[in-house]
Amino acid sequence: MAKSFLDEWLDDRASARFNLGESGVANVRLADIFRGGTLESELSGVNFDHNPTLGSQALRGAIAAIHDHSEIENVLVTAGASEAIFLYFLARREFGANVVVLTPAFHSLYDVPNTLGFEVRRIELADEEGYALPVERILGAVDSRTRCIVITTPSNPMGSVVGYDELIGLAAELERFDCDILLDEQYRLLPHEDNVIRFASAANRSPRVFSVGSAGKCYGAVGLRVGWIVGDAEFLQELNALKALTSHAISKLNDRICLELLTSGNDLLNANRSAVRRNVAKFEQLLAAHADRLQWVRPSGGTVAFPKLLEDDSVGFAQKLYERHDVLVLPGEAFDRPGHFRIRIGADPRNFSEAMTLMDQFLNE
Repeated sequence: MAKSFLDEWLDDRASARFNLGESGVANVRLADIFRGGTLESELSGVNFDHNPTLGSQALRGAIAAIHDHSEIENVLVTAGASEAIFLYFLARREFGANVVVLTPAFHSLYDVPNTLGFEVRRIELADEEGYALPVERILGAVDSRTRCIVITTPSNPMGSVVGYDELIGLAAELERFDCDILLDEQYRLLPHEDNVIRFASAANRSPRVFSVGSAGKCYGAVGLRVGWIVGDAEFLQELNALKALTSHAISKLNDRICLELLTSGNDLLNANRSAVRRNVAKFEQLLAAHADRLQWVRPSGGTVAFPKLLEDDSVGFAQKLYERHDVLVLPGEAFDRPGHFRIRIGADPRNFSEAMTLMDQFLNE
């Protein structure tokens, strides 16, 4: 399996001064997570005995608490959301099966099932429809061999959101098929509205709805590598048996740090939500000044957006912007959508503001 365009592009330009090509918020330190001098007292007693393969009781309880229809038995802790995705498709693997994936989406959501032998049926979301959920097209792509519909909400790269009622309605339509809904909800803790703490999750609303997530994107802790899958308890035991043969368990130290984020990290989330709103407003100023060159569907959640270039080649645009001004964005080719680029609206606002000044200068050139 070849390295993806996304990984190659970002890895080759990782030293950019203004890295707006990534997809998370500003990274946190341990001192940001354990505040008030509690770092040593909270972590010094953690030992390196085996952690349960399911994850600790405390962490699974904290994950269940942020999912509306779940208890501790509905949670499996994994080494990031990537492992959760891999375990899900490995367990659902069977000869002749297919999956339906709504795209643009992060490439692992279609590369992993494709590598494991699934037929992947992609449904492209449309700019002109505001990336709305295309229920009729989904149902038209489903047959007796379809094992799941894969939906990212809030989406990466667009920041669009599928409503809870829409997901429940789709689940009801799919009841006549042997078919799951697999939700990638890594960004659901960062809605852009002031009065919304997190987006409602349909995970485990029925035994056929699953959700994967992590502490990485919304808290600025991607390197922690703690994720989860939430859903039917019996099926999660199958995944746990597979997990016991591979990664086995996350470390007790990472388990404890993630628990702190989920139980005491609201200040971090609030700060990140504020940063995203400031950056969205700043980018809208750029859009207004260059309406002949750029447009977007305004994101509703998460840390990324997917502007459209009205005239330029997206790879050429991104490469020249990087070479001339050290501003990194991710061309739409990473999502098989040329003519767009992904921009990180979760970046530090001061860094983002400087980058917007340079992008404005670049567009004027």
